[in-house]
Amino acid sequence: ISTLGFGCRRREKMAMGLTRAFLFLFFIMQTAWAQHSPLEVIGVVDGVAYLGPRLQTQTSYHQIHWRRNNLVKIASRDSKGKVWYTNSSYKGRLELFPNNTLKISCLQKNDSSMYQVYLEDEVGKEHIENILLTVYELVPKPTVNAKVIRGDSTWCKATLECSVGLEGVTYEWIPPSKLRLEDAGASEQHVSFDPLMETYTCKVSNPVSSNSASLTYRHPCSWTGTTCSAHMKWQNSGGMGCKVALALEGPQGSGDDPEDSESLQG
Repeated sequence: ISTLGFGCRRREKMAMGLTRAFLFLFFIMQTAWAQHSPLEVIGVVDGVAYLGPRLQTQTSYHQIHWRRNNLVKIASRDSKGKVWYTNSSYKGRLELFPNNTLKISCLQKNDSSMYQVYLEDEVGKEHIENILLTVYELVPKPTVNAKVIRGDSTWCKATLECSVGLEGVTYEWIPPSKLRLEDAGASEQHVSFDPLMETYTCKVSNPVSSNSASLTYRHPCSWTGTTCSAHMKWQNSGGMGCKVALALEGPQGSGDDPEDSESLQG
């Protein structure tokens, strides 16, 4: 029995040792992943971006410097606290704060890049962090257009087009809203709607803003555009435009067998 107990305790110790080893390895891998996974910062053209390292401690580093793509040094602070800005393309647009955060003002589209901050202590050991900056333009008002393929008193088929001339945007066509009832469970309803007019809205967005425009259908097959509001936001990329083909049946019904509507991404 004692021999069996000794063997059991030995296996338990071995298991605990392996567990500690795996936990240590997991911690090392997680730390390495965190160091190599860049922070992501989003900015808007003509706006401001703050690139701040993860490591925010009270440690006073001997010197620090910022680079772009690990090649071009753009800002540095020496051991005496003197700050230098060394790249002419950022002239007048950089500010290095005491906590090592780099501020970039008057953002340009081509400021989008990977940036590195090098934090060096008194013995020459460096801590390096990567920060990815992506600069977007504000989404302008979309251009919308309707091309009538077929239109008569009973049937309207058209292609709705929407574009803003920007890359990295998402297009969304919002169809006419469904009629909302006051109380779906009531025995009587009061409704009011116009079956001869419907509005289709194109919403275009990117991580910093959105904008929209609408096309209004009127029987039998005419279309007019309207302006919608723009929205700023901070938080799918598509192409340069979007179009959708659709067919609408007139209020009196159709004697033809209509074709199925289809969506085309462009």
